[in-house]
Amino acid sequence: MSNIQYKNVSYDELISYAQNNPNRSRKLESIEVIPIKIVHDNTLDSIGLTGYQSYNLNPSGILSLFACIENPEEYTISTNAIKLLQISTLATSLQETVNNMKNTSLSRKRKKLHDLIGAAYNNSNIDDKDYYTLFNALSIITDNQFILMKSAVQESSETGEEINTGHKGEIIFSSDPRNWSYNKPTWIADYRARWVAIPTENNALSVSKITGSWLSFSEQSGWFIEWPEADGTKEEIISQLSQYTTWSINDKSCKKELLATRLGKAQTIKLFSDWAMKIDSSDDLESGV
Repeated sequence: MSNIQYKNVSYDELISYAQNNPNRSRKLESIEVIPIKIVHDNTLDSIGLTGYQSYNLNPSGILSLFACIENPEEYTISTNAIKLLQISTLATSLQETVNNMKNTSLSRKRKKLHDLIGAAYNNSNIDDKDYYTLFNALSIITDNQFILMKSAVQESSETGEEINTGHKGEIIFSSDPRNWSYNKPTWIADYRARWVAIPTENNALSVSKITGSWLSFSEQSGWFIEWPEADGTKEEIISQLSQYTTWSINDKSCKKELLATRLGKAQTIKLFSDWAMKIDSSDDLESGV
């Protein structure tokens, strides 16, 4: 049992005790509270994009991405209300452009594209096939070229499927990269338009300069790249493939589909390698190089 005894005292007695307390003048020293700044590491070094960071789009979505790349400096400092207005204006403009398209490869898809833009604006669910159709069309309409990354971890977490740690994801081109131009903007972005890669260091090379080497690094790191397939008969494809140093006489026994993908890859890498060798200067710009 405890030996503590309790005694009832009056309020005046408590005040008297407090006034006669020899330690009543002592104070606790204040504790300095140092605010902790939460740092979000958005660097893309882990996927081989040294000097780049992912700019997280807020709100996210394909229309937000295209609104952002129209004027990245302005978009990044805009309030959410202004961003929503920019997205609304862009959606209307794109629908008008689609409705007026004539004699283009996209003309026959006008109604579908109009509806898909509306669905994207309203955040409606769009399946992968239609989503790519929309991305492909908007990239062509706006003269932009996209390398899209579909992370296996992100996709698995959203679908609830088991994550395959040996497969990092897919890399998809917004259109046939063999038809791309060095003089058009090339972007690396998340497939579902959650982020877009932007250079944050002065010495960071442009996407056009690093595309070939970066794609090779990505493929070796576990990313599956959807290379374009070359057209032609098997004999025609073999004739072209045999001009590359990677060709082996034993490759003739491979199926046409595999050889068509190999040729498409070789042609794409050749294009991006040519880009890396280009020298940007005022003389080049004047001559249209």
